[in-house]
Amino acid sequence: MLEIAIIVCVAAVFVIIAVRFPKTASLTLGRREQKSFDDDAAILEAKKILNEKTPEELPEVLLAGTEPTDELDAYDEELSELLKSAREKIESGKYASAENILIDAICKNNKCAWAYERLGFIYLVMGKNLSDAAESFLMATKLDHDNDRAWFGLGQIYFSQSQFNKAIDAFSKAVNISRTDAEYQAFLGKAYMEVRQYGKASKALKRAASLDISNQEYKKLASVAEDKHREHSRASKLS
Repeated sequence: MLEIAIIVCVAAVFVIIAVRFPKTASLTLGRREQKSFDDDAAILEAKKILNEKTPEELPEVLLAGTEPTDELDAYDEELSELLKSAREKIESGKYASAENILIDAICKNNKCAWAYERLGFIYLVMGKNLSDAAESFLMATKLDHDNDRAWFGLGQIYFSQSQFNKAIDAFSKAVNISRTDAEYQAFLGKAYMEVRQYGKASKALKRAASLDISNQEYKKLASVAEDKHREHSRASKLS
């Protein structure tokens, strides 16, 4: 009987709560559901508006993460067209025409590192005055310190002039910017060979051979550098 009385009392308490505070939990839940619904609706509406906008209408912050598919698209339209035209001429081997176009591009924008770097390349390939090529490459590196092609071109000039320490410095900069370029590594190794730093030469040439496994010259040079490094080490120990 006592247990029945307790059950009846508990039931009575729940009845009183239900009468005085009707559907409190369901009201709270309803507000949460309504808030969630409103948030979802707002997100969907924002997505809809975003999808309807053209790229020109989108805020700059949303476009900041997008990159041009062509590096030359980063320049204004007129300059970009000039640079693309020069690139086409270079790829076709029409260096004289490309030179004139690049000079026009530099006249329009004298801070275009790409134009200076390509101009240096043309002078180097055409065998023109190497001082002009070096000046072009140097200007490119000043405008864009991370221009690996300009550093590499500069290194080639120094190497051809037997300025091997300067060549090593330039090639090292190119390698540090682009570590997966086999040619950069190979030229760095060759420069180290010239100053008899065979250990460093071997390391660079082995790296070049691993990046370009079909290049037999790199493998041969790496082997020669390793042999010289061993001989040099033995000679140093004996002395």
